[in-house]
Amino acid sequence: MGFTADIDTGGTFTDGFFTNGREIKRVKVDTTPHDLTVAWMNCLRQGAEQFGFSTLRDFLEQVDIMRWSSTVATNVIAEHKGPKLGLFVTAGHEQTLYSSGDRSPAIGYLIEGSNVETVKLPVDMETLLSRIRKLLETGVRRICISLKDGMQHEEEINIKKVFEEQYPDHYLGNVPLLLGRDIVKHNDDMTRTHMALMNAYVHGPMAVAMFKAEDELRERGFTKPLLVGHIDGGVARVSKTKPVDTIESGPIFGIHAGAYWAKLYQLPHVITLDVGGTTTKIGLVEDFKPAITRDPEVLGIPLKMNMLDVRSIALGGGSVAKVNGKGLQLGPKSMGAYPGPACYDLGGSEATLTDACVLKSFVDPDYFSGGAKKLSVERAEKVIREKVAVPLGIELQLASYSISGMATDMISEELRKVISRTGRTGRDYVLFAFGGNGALFGCEAAKKCGMSKVYFFSHGSVLSAFGSSVADVSHVYEHSAFVRVAQSHSLDESVAWMFEEARLDMEGEGFSLVGLKAELEFVISDEKRRENMVQVTCPVSLTEGDLANTIPNCLKKASLGPNADDLIIEIVRLRVRAPLSKLEPIPLPNEGKDPKASVKGERNIWRGSEVVPTTVYEWDKLRTGNVVQGPAVIEGTDTTYIVPRDWELVMDPFLNAVISRRV
Repeated sequence: MGFTADIDTGGTFTDGFFTNGREIKRVKVDTTPHDLTVAWMNCLRQGAEQFGFSTLRDFLEQVDIMRWSSTVATNVIAEHKGPKLGLFVTAGHEQTLYSSGDRSPAIGYLIEGSNVETVKLPVDMETLLSRIRKLLETGVRRICISLKDGMQHEEEINIKKVFEEQYPDHYLGNVPLLLGRDIVKHNDDMTRTHMALMNAYVHGPMAVAMFKAEDELRERGFTKPLLVGHIDGGVARVSKTKPVDTIESGPIFGIHAGAYWAKLYQLPHVITLDVGGTTTKIGLVEDFKPAITRDPEVLGIPLKMNMLDVRSIALGGGSVAKVNGKGLQLGPKSMGAYPGPACYDLGGSEATLTDACVLKSFVDPDYFSGGAKKLSVERAEKVIREKVAVPLGIELQLASYSISGMATDMISEELRKVISRTGRTGRDYVLFAFGGNGALFGCEAAKKCGMSKVYFFSHGSVLSAFGSSVADVSHVYEHSAFVRVAQSHSLDESVAWMFEEARLDMEGEGFSLVGLKAELEFVISDEKRRENMVQVTCPVSLTEGDLANTIPNCLKKASLGPNADDLIIEIVRLRVRAPLSKLEPIPLPNEGKDPKASVKGERNIWRGSEVVPTTVYEWDKLRTGNVVQGPAVIEGTDTTYIVPRDWELVMDPFLNAVISRRV
């Protein structure tokens, strides 16, 4: 096989995982927020150099698959960095946006309440245009329209036509207008509205980054498609990707990585913890597969759709610590990679979680990024003293301890929420801790939740990029149907179109139709009781010539009951997957318990005002079977692993670490 290149762009770091099926190289570079493609190309160049290629062009000639996932869209939402939005909804829903509560969480977060306008049917176009002008005069830069039952009538389309006549795209005054039905063909009005708002909110930075990345590749001779990671765990070309599709794509692949290792280790109940520089992501793996939720949230914004169960909080190494009227606060603001934490000495003037970890001596200031970047202890001391210690009236080390303790508490709270939803207890779960900062907090957070076993990974700092490399290429095609089961034959043309689109996309990406896995999915409801919704899935073949009996055969197998003909088919989806060859890790022989060959020395770790003498180990020198007793610090070239007191680490045959709490 040729090379695969998988890159995951986060708010602080951009991670790369490169392999030719035999060797693996990983790369971690600073994300460049002014232009995401700068870091993206730096990551590619370093990957090429590690494999001995003299130029990036030579390397790209050998790359078969290029995938890009990111948390960029998530971070834009988490840090409230999107543009000013406007929204039109059906009168009476301006506060709820069709959600069940009194007020949608999107109001005051993605959009100001004053920028939500109402529409009454039939639409008075003159009144509508005056309200649009009002929004534009207040600085709104993107407008969404999402009407009640918008999938079942044409009013949204009519409004868009009038708007585009008044504000054609060749005018400077043009503002993009987005229909909820264009973003997601979903029967739930709230989901459609929230997804449209999120798409509008993250569109700018994602569109610029994705198209520029593709252009950069083309200029260097890469002729294959750039595949972009999607929220459903699949990938698609840039031209087939909506910005909202990319939300959580990095964390989604992190969960896929968790499922990969859970199956290998035969661990049926796993929680994944990915702590990066800007956000923390928590996922669930049940019975060796990523868990699916029908009621997901994206940073507190509720949806009603099938989605991998992942939770995000605005917490990472760059999270700003400050004191307000309620005491210490950590996040949601992040310093990112530039200027970064104060200890980077690049102009950062805020106290961050990374600064606290440096002062606690979790992180060696002379060995950050394997020594490639020197950190300033003096700068970290200055900002934490000024921003936290003095306002709280406590000593410097206690301030650092309080910041890291708050991070642990925030993570633990989210872990407990995930566990409580399953009906199990912490004892039933194993924690997979990864990301640039996951191994700093994994054990302590697990302890607070009653979990007694944690795994760290050799490729933990880039595990989401690793997850991308073991995920299959997949596409999802969707049609909003709204026909009775008895009239399902009317969907033949739409399904045929989806089949043809899938064939063209897969062949265009270099895959043979033979061997592809495909399935049709029907979302079916009872017209009288819409909450009684079922999902029917059946395997199909893309090589079928005649689709005349495909839909009836699928529905017949579903056993929908005596009143099946009167049920409503709301959505039809075609899911297509191209299975790819995956890395098969080779277990290594046991080399004994003694880890002395990996000992680097000893240093004092601060726990509040207590000094704890701690042995420091070098991760890359630990061997299968080595046992490390806590307290210990293990330093890798791109992350640091903390083994607290009363915990024991054992290196397994794949050079991952299993950490168990001693009772």
